[in-house]
Amino acid sequence: MNMLVNSLCLLLIQSFMFISVCQFVPESRYEQTSTLVNTKIYIFGGNTGKSNFTNEVVYLNLSSPLNTAKPLWVKNTIGIPSAEILATSCLSSIDKSTVYIIGGQTHDPTNQNLINPPLVNAFNSITSQWTTVTTTGFYNYSITLDRMQAVMNNDGKIYIFGGKEVDYSVGDTNYGPYINKMNVLDTKALTWSSLNITNNVPTLRVSYTATLLSNGLIIYIGDFEMINSAKTNVNMNEQVNGNTIAPRNAHSAVLTNDGRIIIFGGNSANSTSRATTLRAQPDVAVLNTNISPYQWSIPSISSINSPQSLCFHSAEIYNNIMIIAFGIVTSDQLQTTETLNNNIYLFDVQNYAWISSTSTVSISNAPTSAAPSSTAPKSTKSSILPANVKETSTNHNSNYMTIGISLVQFSDAIILLLKATI
Repeated sequence: MNMLVNSLCLLLIQSFMFISVCQFVPESRYEQTSTLVNTKIYIFGGNTGKSNFTNEVVYLNLSSPLNTAKPLWVKNTIGIPSAEILATSCLSSIDKSTVYIIGGQTHDPTNQNLINPPLVNAFNSITSQWTTVTTTGFYNYSITLDRMQAVMNNDGKIYIFGGKEVDYSVGDTNYGPYINKMNVLDTKALTWSSLNITNNVPTLRVSYTATLLSNGLIIYIGDFEMINSAKTNVNMNEQVNGNTIAPRNAHSAVLTNDGRIIIFGGNSANSTSRATTLRAQPDVAVLNTNISPYQWSIPSISSINSPQSLCFHSAEIYNNIMIIAFGIVTSDQLQTTETLNNNIYLFDVQNYAWISSTSTVSISNAPTSAAPSSTAPKSTKSSILPANVKETSTNHNSNYMTIGISLVQFSDAIILLLKATI
């Protein structure tokens, strides 16, 4: 009997050791793109350091408790057709299972050489199959875009503002201008159009965040912009009330159930090199979109379980938990080499606390509470400025459709409010 018990114990120990040894651990990376699909956070591609680009698709399954000490990563059996960095992705609002990957810098995964990519790929999260999406009407099919952020409305239209043009014919991803076009992809008709913004046009910019509110407004926060050929981060405080928030790019933003936008991390270094980083302070800030003008606040947060400061990371929100993954570690001193993060971090957006496991909180989809604020200095008020917008197709035979738009200007329109439902 004792021998049987000992044998069973040994078998359990060996099984545990086997699972521990065989558990998949993805490489550290940055400049990936991520999308939440039902209970899975998918991570697509990324730069694993020293210009090594990956076509991996990895995911976290949130249907089970998530622990920061040992996150259960899964590697998808089918990777992206090419190695991708600096692309944007969004989930289809029509079928809730297709992820659109748009733009980015594309490399051959075998030799890392630049290749001319399709503008749009589609990932079927049910079958794990990839499809090249053929579209019409894009303003220039000889280029692609990177460092932009897409959102999709309920009608299946993807809105993409700005970004940097990448012309693969010159063989240098640093070549190409920043733009301030608003490009729209209708995923039902597979046609592109452009919004003709006649007033308060934002400056050329990249590396911002885009958040679609329930009322159809898109909120653009932070970025790296071009002003008179000079590249700089944008002031984030001139057109809202509340605490002073440092300029930043390459940060993240998630939307809570009660209409608060929580930003994390970012890079405050004014440098054209993405490897040159400087911590953006504070690490966490909250924008209340339920009042006018909008208001920044800085929550008082315990340092327990707190993450390293990061930029070029991924962030998604699920059941009131913000999940942070990968990215470049930043510090209060200017860094010119990359230190990559391979951890995940969990932030409880109801209680404003970093946690080690999703099992330590009560999972709820109920509206979240307001953020407790610090006593940081206040910024100035301003008004929302109206602008006239028309949506125009690059096909000259198409009809014009008028939509409503308004801009909140942070010196150079740091927050853009676009009515995405038409």
